[in-house]
Amino acid sequence: MVTDLKCRARAQRGLAAVFCVLLWLLPFYGAVTAEDLVQLPYQNPDLVVDLGVGLWAWPLPCDADGDGDYDLLVSCPDKPSNGIWFFENTSGSTAVNRFPVFRPGRSLGKTVHYLMPSYGRSGMRVLAPGFEYADVTTQGLRQRMPLSLSPGFHKPSGPQPKGPGVRHNQWRYHDFDGDERTDLIVGIEDWSYYGWDDAWDSNGQWQNGPLHGWVYIFRNRGTDEQPDYDKPFLLEAGGKVIDVFGCPSPNFGDFDGDSDADLICGEFLDGLTWFENRGSRQEPAYAAGERLRAVEGNPLVMDLQMIVPVAFDWDSDRDLDLIVGDEDGRVALMENVTEAGQSGAPRFRGPVYFRQQADTLKCGALATPVGVDWDGDGDTDLVSGNTAGYIEVFRNLSGPGVVRPVWSGPERLLVGGRVFRVQAGPNGSIQGPAEAKWGYTTLSVADWDLDGLPDIVLNSILGRVHWLKNCGTRQEPRFEDSRPVEVEWEGAPPQLAWGWLKPEGKGLLTQWRTTPVVVDLNKDMLPDLVVLDHEGYLTWLERVRQGDQLLLKAPARVFVDEQGQPLRLTAGVGGRSGRRKLCVTDWDGDGHYDFLLNSANADLLRGQGEKNGTWTMVPAGSLAKRNIEGHDVSPTVVDFDGDAVPDFVGGAEDGRFYFLKNPRSSTP
Repeated sequence: MVTDLKCRARAQRGLAAVFCVLLWLLPFYGAVTAEDLVQLPYQNPDLVVDLGVGLWAWPLPCDADGDGDYDLLVSCPDKPSNGIWFFENTSGSTAVNRFPVFRPGRSLGKTVHYLMPSYGRSGMRVLAPGFEYADVTTQGLRQRMPLSLSPGFHKPSGPQPKGPGVRHNQWRYHDFDGDERTDLIVGIEDWSYYGWDDAWDSNGQWQNGPLHGWVYIFRNRGTDEQPDYDKPFLLEAGGKVIDVFGCPSPNFGDFDGDSDADLICGEFLDGLTWFENRGSRQEPAYAAGERLRAVEGNPLVMDLQMIVPVAFDWDSDRDLDLIVGDEDGRVALMENVTEAGQSGAPRFRGPVYFRQQADTLKCGALATPVGVDWDGDGDTDLVSGNTAGYIEVFRNLSGPGVVRPVWSGPERLLVGGRVFRVQAGPNGSIQGPAEAKWGYTTLSVADWDLDGLPDIVLNSILGRVHWLKNCGTRQEPRFEDSRPVEVEWEGAPPQLAWGWLKPEGKGLLTQWRTTPVVVDLNKDMLPDLVVLDHEGYLTWLERVRQGDQLLLKAPARVFVDEQGQPLRLTAGVGGRSGRRKLCVTDWDGDGHYDFLLNSANADLLRGQGEKNGTWTMVPAGSLAKRNIEGHDVSPTVVDFDGDAVPDFVGGAEDGRFYFLKNPRSSTP
């Protein structure tokens, strides 16, 4: 397949000379100036990839274009890809083909947080806290109607006032008691017991409370035309208030085929809970929650977390399936395969992620790309981490010197024959057990052990710096295990002033989610490491030879500002520490190393060279005016056109790669 695509790429290069005068017509390929930041397109019309928006996917399945088949609307409240995105199904009925290949998403306008669909006799109705939106499929969110209830009706009362309070606030319609009047259902995620940050004891036990996910019922004593809502009450099951681990996403429906309305809730993590209605349609009474399992018996979970399930009969077989959004912008189908007369919990197939025609490169969310010739064919590929903790490779199929390459789809890195993934686990994140499935991989690709093959040095949500040795070939890298980056400490290794994770042996434990940059800083032909230290200062770990060994010296704060003070890139503690993404390059062509730092796009620290053992760095502003920052932008440099001038690529919160031409480049 790769060979075929490379042949196609060569053919396309020949045609490019004929059709170059038409390129200005194409939205991705206009003349690029120093102020342009554009998403990298695949340029691969036959490629199919996972359907995806930016960070946070909130699905609204419906027949959006009125052609008789089901499409997907997906609300994405992130930055820079905020919007309601319409993915058109052109394959026909999902009863015949449950997994159509959708067209690329088209924006219907801006969106808001916590947009949820409700389905009834009048079709799909769309709510956000305190508002209903009419004609979303044709008008987006332009027609807003206020409801009679305050979005802030729930007052957090937990002992952690410094936490976020209420986050997910999910409003939906449902006739709760079968009286033909539409009631209001609200799912609330309350953080005031959990807090947010650095609440571990020395044994790694969380000292704050849990994350709560409650379901409120507002009974309607009026009419659908003029609703009159009673004081809300918290829904109970099994004699206790329903309480899932945040983000409840309440879905009422007859999931087990007994003609009453059961309840399925999601959570802030990855699982689903079923509450069986053992009462009646008019007087529901819910049994204690039961974790849903797939048909094979294993837990029914999504790949990531912050899931948003929506009950919807996708395949028109008269049972309710689950259309589920994931944190990284993907959307999956969990097909209901409950058999008639089956007792117990309904059965669903595990998630299958929807696919779309490829448009622009995407690596999950909070992508952390590195530009490198991964496979030794002379062009610049991209290797990237993301929130899920994967590392993915995007191969440039065009060869060197091509301004607008053709790309392969993402290939997840294998280590030891299995997909490589870093995850915090229940107590690995400084911000608590709610972050168990995040990994936040950030990396460098370089020949760390000087055997002529590109290795990977990575950091993550854990702050432990590791490296993956390439045991393959220059054309096909292969990795067998993950090894700690070891430092020749002078005494005991320093410890972070927060959290419970401690250094192990000679291993490097530093601030979380920060890029470990491999660079030959002193130009002695040995790869060094530049990374934040335990207090947020930018440091150099020099590589030296001792006999036949390569050793890494302890961190030295050799980077200074114009006043000679060490560069401290973050003074935050706990969860506010780290998070700095950086790249080392000679951006301005003066022969000195510069730094690109995460910002609205990337800030340039202009290097003045080395003097008396220190490197002075002078702030020179951002590379561009456009703000593509959500959480942060991860910078790298590429040279697609082969002009030996580094251009910028930034990995953004939406998982896309944003390209910026270096103003020094002579390539149009």
